[in-house]
Amino acid sequence: MKFALPLLLAAGLASPALAASGFNAPPTVSAQAEGGSAGVIRAAMDVAAPPAVVWKVLSDCANAPRYMPKLLSCRTLERDPAGRWDVREHRLQGNAFKPVMRNVFRTTLEPPHRLAFHRTGGDWKRSDGEWRLRPIPGGTHVTYELHVAVDAPVPAGMVRGAVAKGMPASMLALRKEALAQAHAS
Repeated sequence: MKFALPLLLAAGLASPALAASGFNAPPTVSAQAEGGSAGVIRAAMDVAAPPAVVWKVLSDCANAPRYMPKLLSCRTLERDPAGRWDVREHRLQGNAFKPVMRNVFRTTLEPPHRLAFHRTGGDWKRSDGEWRLRPIPGGTHVTYELHVAVDAPVPAGMVRGAVAKGMPASMLALRKEALAQAHAS
Protein backbone atom coordinates (compact mmCIF):
# COMPACT_ATOMS: atom_id res chain seq x y z
CA MET A 1 0.00 0.00 0.00
CA LYS A 2 1.42 3.37 -0.97
CA PHE A 3 -0.10 6.77 -0.29
CA ALA A 4 0.98 10.39 -0.04
CA LEU A 5 -0.29 13.04 2.32
CA PRO A 6 -0.02 16.60 1.07
CA LEU A 7 0.87 18.87 3.97
CA LEU A 8 -1.98 21.33 3.81
CA LEU A 9 -4.69 18.90 2.81
CA ALA A 10 -3.52 16.06 5.09
CA ALA A 11 -5.18 13.65 2.67
CA GLY A 12 -5.12 12.70 -0.99
CA LEU A 13 -3.56 10.03 -3.12
CA ALA A 14 -0.44 10.60 -5.20
CA SER A 15 2.97 9.21 -5.80
CA PRO A 16 5.63 10.94 -3.70
CA ALA A 17 7.93 13.18 -5.70
CA LEU A 18 11.29 13.17 -4.00
CA ALA A 19 12.70 15.78 -6.37
CA ALA A 20 12.79 19.47 -5.57
CA SER A 21 9.25 20.83 -5.66
CA GLY A 22 9.55 24.47 -4.58
CA PHE A 23 10.00 26.30 -1.31
CA ASN A 24 6.28 26.84 -0.74
CA ALA A 25 5.16 23.40 -1.90
CA PRO A 26 3.88 20.98 0.72
CA PRO A 27 6.17 18.09 1.58
CA THR A 28 5.51 14.75 -0.04
CA VAL A 29 4.99 11.80 2.29
CA SER A 30 4.57 8.13 1.43
CA ALA A 31 4.14 4.97 3.46
CA GLN A 32 4.33 1.40 2.30
CA ALA A 33 4.53 -2.09 3.75
CA GLU A 34 7.95 -3.58 4.22
CA GLY A 35 7.23 -7.18 5.12
CA GLY A 36 5.24 -8.38 8.12
CA SER A 37 4.48 -5.63 10.58
CA ALA A 38 7.20 -3.29 9.27
CA GLY A 39 6.82 -0.28 7.05
CA VAL A 40 8.82 2.44 5.41
CA ILE A 41 7.93 6.12 5.53
CA ARG A 42 9.52 8.60 3.12
CA ALA A 43 9.18 12.37 3.05
CA ALA A 44 10.75 15.24 1.13
CA MET A 45 10.53 19.01 0.86
CA ASP A 46 12.52 22.10 -0.06
CA VAL A 47 13.55 24.75 2.47
CA ALA A 48 14.67 28.29 1.58
CA ALA A 49 17.64 28.10 3.97
CA PRO A 50 21.16 26.73 3.51
CA PRO A 51 21.99 23.16 4.62
CA ALA A 52 24.02 24.43 7.61
CA VAL A 53 20.96 26.22 8.99
CA VAL A 54 18.63 23.24 8.42
CA TRP A 55 21.29 21.00 10.01
CA LYS A 56 21.47 23.20 13.10
CA VAL A 57 17.72 22.76 13.66
CA LEU A 58 17.66 19.07 12.77
CA SER A 59 20.56 18.06 15.01
CA ASP A 60 19.45 20.06 18.08
CA CYS A 61 18.09 17.37 20.42
CA ALA A 62 16.85 19.77 23.10
CA ASN A 63 14.63 21.66 20.66
CA ALA A 64 13.44 18.65 18.62
CA PRO A 65 9.92 18.79 20.17
CA ARG A 66 9.47 22.12 18.35
CA TYR A 67 9.32 20.31 14.99
CA MET A 68 8.20 16.85 16.10
CA PRO A 69 4.64 17.35 17.41
CA LYS A 70 4.35 13.98 19.18
CA LEU A 71 7.82 14.15 20.72
CA LEU A 72 7.62 14.81 24.46
CA SER A 73 11.39 14.95 25.02
CA CYS A 74 14.76 14.29 23.42
CA ARG A 75 17.72 13.55 25.66
CA THR A 76 21.32 12.83 24.69
CA LEU A 77 22.53 9.81 26.68
CA GLU A 78 26.03 9.47 25.26
CA ARG A 79 28.18 11.57 22.94
CA ASP A 80 31.28 11.00 20.82
CA PRO A 81 33.87 13.62 21.88
CA ALA A 82 34.67 14.15 18.17
CA GLY A 83 30.99 14.81 17.39
CA ARG A 84 30.53 11.97 14.87
CA TRP A 85 27.75 10.19 16.77
CA ASP A 86 25.55 10.29 19.84
CA VAL A 87 22.94 8.13 21.54
CA ARG A 88 19.54 9.74 22.09
CA GLU A 89 16.35 8.87 23.88
CA HIS A 90 13.02 10.05 22.50
CA ARG A 91 9.87 9.90 24.59
CA LEU A 92 6.81 10.15 22.35
CA GLN A 93 3.06 10.33 22.79
CA GLY A 94 1.77 6.81 22.40
CA ASN A 95 -1.76 5.46 22.43
CA ALA A 96 -4.38 4.28 24.91
CA PHE A 97 -2.48 1.03 25.51
CA LYS A 98 0.93 2.69 25.92
CA PRO A 99 0.57 6.45 26.58
CA VAL A 100 4.32 7.16 26.35
CA MET A 101 6.64 5.29 24.02
CA ARG A 102 10.41 5.31 24.41
CA ASN A 103 12.89 5.04 21.54
CA VAL A 104 16.66 4.86 22.07
CA PHE A 105 18.86 5.18 19.02
CA ARG A 106 22.40 5.89 17.91
CA THR A 107 22.78 8.75 15.47
CA THR A 108 25.57 9.08 12.97
CA LEU A 109 26.26 12.75 12.35
CA GLU A 110 27.68 13.91 9.02
CA PRO A 111 27.18 17.69 9.14
CA PRO A 112 25.58 19.34 7.30
CA HIS A 113 24.38 16.60 4.96
CA ARG A 114 23.25 13.45 6.77
CA LEU A 115 21.87 12.39 10.13
CA ALA A 116 21.30 8.62 10.27
CA PHE A 117 19.75 6.74 13.19
CA HIS A 118 19.58 3.12 14.30
CA ARG A 119 17.42 1.81 17.13
CA THR A 120 19.33 0.40 20.11
CA GLY A 121 16.51 0.05 22.64
CA GLY A 122 13.06 1.10 23.77
CA ASP A 123 9.51 0.22 22.79
CA TRP A 124 10.00 0.01 19.03
CA LYS A 125 10.88 -3.21 17.29
CA ARG A 126 12.56 -1.26 14.50
CA SER A 127 13.34 2.42 14.01
CA ASP A 128 16.12 2.99 11.51
CA GLY A 129 16.51 5.70 8.93
CA GLU A 130 18.09 8.97 7.95
CA TRP A 131 17.67 12.63 7.16
CA ARG A 132 19.55 13.91 4.10
CA LEU A 133 20.18 17.54 3.22
CA ARG A 134 21.19 18.47 -0.32
CA PRO A 135 22.01 22.02 -1.38
CA ILE A 136 19.82 23.40 -4.16
CA PRO A 137 19.73 26.93 -5.62
CA GLY A 138 18.35 29.16 -2.88
CA GLY A 139 18.16 26.50 -0.15
CA THR A 140 18.10 22.84 0.81
CA HIS A 141 16.27 19.74 -0.40
CA VAL A 142 15.42 17.64 2.68
CA THR A 143 14.63 13.92 2.48
CA TYR A 144 13.65 11.59 5.30
CA GLU A 145 13.35 7.83 5.38
CA LEU A 146 12.18 5.69 8.31
CA HIS A 147 11.96 1.90 8.52
CA VAL A 148 9.63 1.23 11.43
CA ALA A 149 7.86 -1.54 13.36
CA VAL A 150 6.50 -1.49 16.89
CA ASP A 151 6.93 -4.26 19.40
CA ALA A 152 3.20 -4.61 20.10
CA PRO A 153 0.15 -6.37 18.63
CA VAL A 154 -0.77 -3.43 16.40
CA PRO A 155 -1.57 -3.83 12.71
CA ALA A 156 1.32 -2.60 10.54
CA GLY A 157 -1.02 -0.39 8.54
CA MET A 158 -1.97 1.51 11.70
CA VAL A 159 1.68 2.13 12.56
CA ARG A 160 2.56 3.28 9.05
CA GLY A 161 -0.57 5.42 8.87
CA ALA A 162 0.04 7.08 12.24
CA VAL A 163 3.67 7.92 11.45
CA ALA A 164 2.86 9.10 7.93
CA LYS A 165 -0.05 11.21 9.19
CA GLY A 166 2.27 13.09 11.54
CA MET A 167 5.08 13.61 9.02
CA PRO A 168 3.60 16.58 7.11
CA ALA A 169 3.27 18.60 10.32
CA SER A 170 6.81 17.63 11.36
CA MET A 171 8.26 18.57 7.99
CA LEU A 172 6.43 21.91 7.96
CA ALA A 173 7.56 22.69 11.52
CA LEU A 174 11.16 21.84 10.55
CA ARG A 175 10.87 24.22 7.58
CA LYS A 176 9.43 26.95 9.83
CA GLU A 177 12.21 26.54 12.42
CA ALA A 178 14.92 26.61 9.74
CA LEU A 179 13.45 29.74 8.15
CA ALA A 180 13.27 31.46 11.55
CA GLN A 181 16.93 30.57 12.19
CA ALA A 182 17.95 31.74 8.71
CA HIS A 183 16.23 35.11 9.23
CA ALA A 184 17.75 35.49 12.71
CA SER A 185 21.28 35.12 11.31
